[in-house]
Amino acid sequence: MRTLLLALLLVNLVFFAWSQGWMTGVGLGPVTQREPQRLALQIHPEQVQITPLASASATPAIPPQPTPSAPAIPSSLPSAPIDASAPASAEPARTANAVCRQIGPYGALEAEALAQAQSALAQVGLKPTVLNTPVPAQWMVLLGPYPSQTAMRAALDEITQQGKVKVFAPVTDRPRYEPGISLGVFANEAAAQQQLQIVRKQGVQGAKVVQRNAGLSRTVLRLPALTPEQLGALEKVSGQLGGQIVKTCATEGSAP
Repeated sequence: MRTLLLALLLVNLVFFAWSQGWMTGVGLGPVTQREPQRLALQIHPEQVQITPLASASATPAIPPQPTPSAPAIPSSLPSAPIDASAPASAEPARTANAVCRQIGPYGALEAEALAQAQSALAQVGLKPTVLNTPVPAQWMVLLGPYPSQTAMRAALDEITQQGKVKVFAPVTDRPRYEPGISLGVFANEAAAQQQLQIVRKQGVQGAKVVQRNAGLSRTVLRLPALTPEQLGALEKVSGQLGGQIVKTCATEGSAP
């Protein structure tokens, strides 16, 4: 063990002497990194002069150059001149005060009354919107039509004398079925067919079920945006509207 320690100490001493260059005389020592070729590449090295740096106080101050800035943008653009003499628009107030009125409905047999109402409205400068809607479907148990009013009256007297049929009346508002006798009007065909079977059992012959309102429509005159002045004009001709009265417009989607 002592020999090993002495050997290690000797090796350390030799390495220290080698690293310090003490053994360069015998050709032992670390290799020094040199670059002599860089010196050979210098051009006119004799012209190189070393100048000491000037102190900060001797250096002339260079005034800062002004930075060009964008032109100032005004906070608000000038508004267009307002003409105080121009009247303010009255459209919002007019719309707020406008009301809707309607007249009718006029049936298929009321063409003359409809024409009278349109003429009266035109006289006071009102032009209504004409709305035509189909008449809801109805079914009627019908006797006839007969060849004449006399034949229809005879059949009506016979029904009255028998006293078996409880519901009957002359047809007066459907030209295609006149002269005829109605034995009942119903909202659906099934109910009309049931009534037909009842009157047949009561001894009535020749009755049938027909669609009472086929192809018929009714007409409403609508005035959707009336000002107070126009309402006054409408009131002046309210008695010349073919027997109809002025009403508030029905809500959209409902029957007029």
